[in-house]
Amino acid sequence: MRAGLVLSCEHATFALPPGLDLGLGPEVLASHHGWDAGALDLARALAGTQRAPLIEAEVSRLVIDLNRSAAKAVPQENFGLPIPGNLHLRPEEIERRLERYHRPYRAAVRDAARAQAPCLHLSLHSFSKVLDGRTRAVEVGVLFDPARPAEARASEGLLRALRAQGWDARPNDPYLGIDDGLTTWLRPQLPDGSYAGIEIELSQSLDPARRADLARDLDAALSQVRKDWPG
Repeated sequence: MRAGLVLSCEHATFALPPGLDLGLGPEVLASHHGWDAGALDLARALAGTQRAPLIEAEVSRLVIDLNRSAAKAVPQENFGLPIPGNLHLRPEEIERRLERYHRPYRAAVRDAARAQAPCLHLSLHSFSKVLDGRTRAVEVGVLFDPARPAEARASEGLLRALRAQGWDARPNDPYLGIDDGLTTWLRPQLPDGSYAGIEIELSQSLDPARRADLARDLDAALSQVRKDWPG
């Protein structure tokens, strides 16, 4: 049985809602603090070639982090940077952001995954090459839960295909697939055999030409994994 596909991009933009001032300059908003550069381009490329639905964030993760649970979704700091506009929010202000952005976004991804079942869900992200003074050599991370057999097989298929094309693709690197995130929220709601939630992390060190290569190779890998479902 061919698997359906849903794509999401939780850190797609560094835009702020009209009238909201977080107390940060435009250069900070446009940096990795504000969004995952390159992730949306990859997500849109795959949505086009795979003819798959794409759910994408409409505001910066500094406003609301759609890839974090509700208790952590309105950050007071990001990678050690204080966010002045979020430091003294009243509970009702946090609740308004959750109601406006967080809950609808997550419900939209969940509903799309249910409609596509059996579904492969790719959550597209990017990471900085250097964090806390440590260089991260990996080019592509494939994050998943090893305890879910169908998800693990799909992830292993993606890794094999990417490595065959010369990519430094690694499982659960630079983050763990069981950390707090959208896919970890969805897994308890959707059975393993009908849902595989995989986070793709691409290095921001990749130039536009290499990102285009990744879109091509990941598209081919996805086609094979979907065809072979559940593997």
